[in-house]
Amino acid sequence: MSSKTLETEEENILPFEVGYLPQFAVIKCGEELNETPQRKMKAIQELRSLLQNNPITSGIDFLDDLLVSYLRRNKYRMKDAQRQIQNLINLQETENYVFKGVPDECLDLPSSKYMVLLPKRCQDGCALILFRWGKWNPAELPYERFRQVMVMLLGQALRDPMTQINGFKVIHDWTGVSLKITRYLTPHILLQFYNTTVNCFPARWKEIHIINQSYLMKIAWHISKPFLTDKIRNRDLVPPQSKFPGGRKDTTNKIT
Repeated sequence: MSSKTLETEEENILPFEVGYLPQFAVIKCGEELNETPQRKMKAIQELRSLLQNNPITSGIDFLDDLLVSYLRRNKYRMKDAQRQIQNLINLQETENYVFKGVPDECLDLPSSKYMVLLPKRCQDGCALILFRWGKWNPAELPYERFRQVMVMLLGQALRDPMTQINGFKVIHDWTGVSLKITRYLTPHILLQFYNTTVNCFPARWKEIHIINQSYLMKIAWHISKPFLTDKIRNRDLVPPQSKFPGGRKDTTNKIT
């Protein structure tokens, strides 16, 4: 690839914080997510009415922006958006601690950097999340704090309409993973991780990439498979040379 081509590609790469909706994102929102200005306003009122008439969510004052994020995630399928919001409320009631603020001293720990939102987006507008599992030391950052960091970062990222519309691509880097995390590779904990990120938050998960694959990753994947949706389970195939900001990153073709 010539340097001129690389420069052209770099010019088309947006930062994570864009501050506006580019035209391609507006078009995608209409074509892929079924959103129009008229439908958006009507759907907000319909969804709010459904929530107020449900015993789980009645009496809660949902902001328009939050409702829109769930409508986009579910391509304006009203019942699916309602169900996912109910999942969020159930999570807040049963595991409220994950929504509490993370102390500053925890955010300064090396272990808290296990999850990073990369500063640039893919050319298609997707945000990139890098999970560096080798950085997490449970003795330094307990599992409860681990979940709080994840919920905080994910919640902040999903306030951005660009991320709501384009979704995430996830890179799981297993470099330097130690046996310390094996006690957390249980069906219960992996289901918690899945339920929080997929069933409760309005995130569109577009691709999963694995680098530096390890046997611990294979264990986690096979334990998780029974409760994954078919859509996610079938995404174990990823492009062997997917484009990432700043060049090309080789990823494993298949999780086996």
